Amino acid sequence: MLKRRYEFKAEFFDADPMGVMWHGNYVKYLEMDRCRLLDELNFNYIKMQNRGFALPIIKMDLKYINPIYFNDDFIVEIRRVECDITLKFNYILLSKDNQIIVKASTTQVAVTLNKETLYAIPDELKFALNQ
Repeated sequence: MLKRRYEFKAEFFDADPMGVMWHGNYVKYLEMDRCRLLDELNFNYIKMQNRGFALPIIKMDLKYINPIYFNDDFIVEIRRVECDITLKFNYILLSKDNQIIVKASTTQVAVTLNKETLYAIPDELKFALNQ
């Protein structure tokens, strides 16, 4: 199963006045993680657009377990769990000492650039995600 781990640092602009990362900013790191993975697979969102489709998110779930504070280093692990009709990734955000911070998932569907549902992930993308 396709899995990667990427390291990040909580920035000043991510934190609320108490120095805790604001809950909405966790989504940004999921997006950055997924984009980095797709770049590594040489099938990023620009390439998808050039092939005539997009992958909007239709569902996102996050479970907050521990906080991230300003300047904390953390890891985001991404794992592809489904790639057929929908594309689903699971994520685990971990502290440097491997404490679970957040568990999350995103689900995407393929649509044409005219917003018509394709009802399956395009074969070319499936191939890239099954390496």
